[in-house]
Amino acid sequence: MNPALLALALAAVCSGSAAVVQASAVARVPTANSVSVGFALRLIRNPRYLVALTLIAAGFALSFVALRTLPLFVVQAGRASSLAVTALLSVLALRIRMRRSEVVAVVAIGTGLVLVAVTSAPQVAVDVDQRVRFGLLAAAVAVVPAAALILRMTDRRRSGLLMAVLAGCCFGLLALGARLIHDFTPTSLITDPTAWATGVAGGLGLLCGAMALQRATVVTVTAAMVATETILGSLLGMIVCADRPAAGLLIPAISGFTLVLAGALALARFGAPEADTDGREQELRLPIG
Repeated sequence: MNPALLALALAAVCSGSAAVVQASAVARVPTANSVSVGFALRLIRNPRYLVALTLIAAGFALSFVALRTLPLFVVQAGRASSLAVTALLSVLALRIRMRRSEVVAVVAIGTGLVLVAVTSAPQVAVDVDQRVRFGLLAAAVAVVPAAALILRMTDRRRSGLLMAVLAGCCFGLLALGARLIHDFTPTSLITDPTAWATGVAGGLGLLCGAMALQRATVVTVTAAMVATETILGSLLGMIVCADRPAAGLLIPAISGFTLVLAGALALARFGAPEADTDGREQELRLPIG
């Protein structure tokens, strides 16, 4: 197997496993009303969250490896497939039964990943203007005031949804930053605004995702984060880095990407309870007990 594709597959396993542990940890932390250091410290003191954080870090590190030679749309599709990993782990370890639609979703993700992998072309390093790099940093920093405004909303579910979208934007920016970093020496990283943007986006993405899970259902948060990160990251890769599928394989690449995204969004409901008699979705704080 191509080393980059193997790294991407392992990244999906790490991210899929982290989703279960992270949701469990966040439910045990008091609800936060602001983007604060105190909330971050409470998360870090939680052993479960540290395990999730380790898995997330491993997933991102493996994604970095994959981004050395794979286009962003392939890596983003691979990251979206982590929902299939979460579902399969839940079936194997927790004996949760999958509905027929969820089995179809897993098959769709697998099929889409094969198409995306086959249609990907080797990518070369991209050298962008400093204005783009500083623009990426500015976009990451702008998440802070945006999150502050969202957290003031009285509608908790709506604020949770918007925080999840914001977290997805952060991870999309993180993916672009990882694609643009080429020199990993300490001196270069310190002076590169892209490296700073990547760190800021990653940290804020984790915080926004945690706060989103405290306000909305796991289903809502997962779907919003996956859709936003996958689509935004892929579009930025095409616009900024000129990522493209192999010549003549645009339609299969789009088809594969669509299958992965549709399957991931379908699996966002995995393990959710059925709606009550009034048609309202019950709150699902955790995919595990």
